[in-house]
Amino acid sequence: MALSSFVYIGDVDNLSDARYSAGMGVDLIGFRLNPHDESSLNPEQFKEITEWISGVKIVGEFGDSKPAVIKEALVDFNIDYLLISDESQIHEFAQLDKPLILRIDINEGFNHNLPSTLNYCSGSVDYFLLESKGKDLDENEMKTIKTYSSQFPIILGCGVTMGNAKTIATELNLKGISLKGSSKIRPGYKDFDEMADILEVLEVD
Repeated sequence: MALSSFVYIGDVDNLSDARYSAGMGVDLIGFRLNPHDESSLNPEQFKEITEWISGVKIVGEFGDSKPAVIKEALVDFNIDYLLISDESQIHEFAQLDKPLILRIDINEGFNHNLPSTLNYCSGSVDYFLLESKGKDLDENEMKTIKTYSSQFPIILGCGVTMGNAKTIATELNLKGISLKGSSKIRPGYKDFDEMADILEVLEVD
């Protein structure tokens, strides 16, 4: 299976999402591993899930955990990338010897904070993941992202729909797009609808 865009499926906490995403040919799968979050996976659960998938890079999502906490946790988790959200400690995270993905909330000072963060962290991270909680991007913000994407490896995690998924990465010069996994509704049942619809649109004939 191949997709027309680089895809990162984040916030995964179950085998169903993981196996489906890997089978569809996504590039990165991120798992909740924050030790301070009860919904995160413990080492045993993480191992049970990841041993069933192959051909995809694993991202450890530790939320707002400090570098020292993550360093201790990495003993129990075999990951390829580390997702972080605190650029103020970028140099400490870099010492953990894992490629970094920096999550940026573009609700917070889009025009002022975004360029300064991109420039400050460039060279220390492999990808910048732009996300927005409950906010659609307007035309001007899309143009701004397109400008920055020509200079930085940006993955867009908001504003991606079934209707634009096939073209948005190319039109905005993006490295790729990001979608969210969805927790199991109840044992044996799973709602794949939104994620599956977008991934199926991206399938290469």
